[in-house]
Amino acid sequence: MKKFLFALVFFAVALLIVFSFLRYIQAISVTETTATTSTTTTLVSRFSFKRFPVLEYHLVSCPEARWSRTPENFRSDLEWLYVNNYYPVNLRDILDDFPGLPQGKTPVVLTFDDSSSSQFRYLADGTLDPDCAVGIIKAFHDQHPDWPMRATFFIVIGTNNPDRNIFGQKELREKKLKQLTGWGMEVASHTYWHDRLNKCDEKFCRYTLSKSYQELKDLSGQEIVSLATPMGLYPSNEAVFSGQYQSIKYDYKLVCEVAGGLQPVPGSPRFNPYHINRIQTIWPEWEKFFNRREY
Repeated sequence: MKKFLFALVFFAVALLIVFSFLRYIQAISVTETTATTSTTTTLVSRFSFKRFPVLEYHLVSCPEARWSRTPENFRSDLEWLYVNNYYPVNLRDILDDFPGLPQGKTPVVLTFDDSSSSQFRYLADGTLDPDCAVGIIKAFHDQHPDWPMRATFFIVIGTNNPDRNIFGQKELREKKLKQLTGWGMEVASHTYWHDRLNKCDEKFCRYTLSKSYQELKDLSGQEIVSLATPMGLYPSNEAVFSGQYQSIKYDYKLVCEVAGGLQPVPGSPRFNPYHINRIQTIWPEWEKFFNRREY
């Protein structure tokens, strides 16, 4: 009888220990889940959207083509974005969580590669060409003051095509870059010579990136923090995006791809500042990502 009672007590104590241990494990699990949920909620609650578009333009000219948007279609792009509650920001605004973004709006970044004169051109009489990208942006802002002049221009400097070197019109390059800065737009790098970074050794990568950074900064008076890799080609070592070449220190904090779709917000597990997604502004992409059809 005594042995039976002893066994019964031992069994009850063992059950109590096991039950207490299971409760302890459950408490830890709940705490960790709550912490994870809290962190996720904090990241998401910073924005009313989870992804946003970074649009990629090249030429603004006729005819419409793979790398060319007509002035008429670019105007219609701005109108469509405006009506659909998008709000223009510079790429660098990502770093500060889109300052000034109105409630209920989704940011959109207008980016322009290769710095052709079709993006920014002055006419012979000194007036801004109304059919260049900057002229269209300014006219749209004048018509809609609540749509600020924001866009990011990825600029090349020393190619063998004079029309692509800082918007052509060599004698006006400093005036143009300072004007972009004055209007609130962003001057950014597309390397110095439109270099295929996947083919360059680390020393040359640092050379072209630092040289572009320094010249654009000197001409515009703006700190250069954004880069688009030509043709979407990346160096084998992405550490070259920040550092020093000889006496020049540079730091590209945001680097754009040539494609990729909608861009995740900062804080998202998929956010990578060296791999910013973009959407090319051709009709199939408008339909795919915005359900907008050609008319």
